[in-house]
Amino acid sequence: MTIRLLSIICGILLYRMVSLAQTNDFKFILHEETINKVFTALGPISGKSDYEVLLIKGHYVWTVKNPKIHVYKDSSIFVCDANVKAGGIDYNTPVFGYAKINYEQISNKISIQITKANFELYTKIFGKKIHIKNIDLAKYFKDPFLFDGPANMTTDFEFSVTDSTKKRIYIRPTTCELVTRKGEIITNCEIEASEKPFVKQVPTEVKK
Repeated sequence: MTIRLLSIICGILLYRMVSLAQTNDFKFILHEETINKVFTALGPISGKSDYEVLLIKGHYVWTVKNPKIHVYKDSSIFVCDANVKAGGIDYNTPVFGYAKINYEQISNKISIQITKANFELYTKIFGKKIHIKNIDLAKYFKDPFLFDGPANMTTDFEFSVTDSTKKRIYIRPTTCELVTRKGEIITNCEIEASEKPFVKQVPTEVKK
């Protein structure tokens, strides 16, 4: 009975090892809701300046509201609403843009950089729409949003080998791969285990 039980356990472990060889050991997931909470914490973003068109001078103020990132498998989209006050008119316009997502090996940071998000500033003179300029919000989000990656998720545990002997095992991420799917930024990582503590370092390889 004992030999049969051991055979079953060995078979299960072998199947598990083959499965792990074909997949990643763990996933680190950053949800788009988390990113959008950061946008909410920023509050309204605005800009203002004077303008002159057709020899007519004026002043404009724009304010960005409800900024959000939408993560998809092959792309990430930045959206918001822009309220504009220019030359006596007040209007709202939706803004659509793009964001670049990357995992930086050296700093162990997941970065989200808005790369383009244009909207038009205009006013009206005698009922006619007059273009003032285009605003690219990427210039106002110069710094990327940074989130800690999985490289520092090292751990160790101790277990008894015999009645009098204990061993400590150390585990850390190694190779990581950044992928995106609807609503999620996923860093898939392989791990390595050792009886000796690791020298502190970041994952040896990052696939983009």
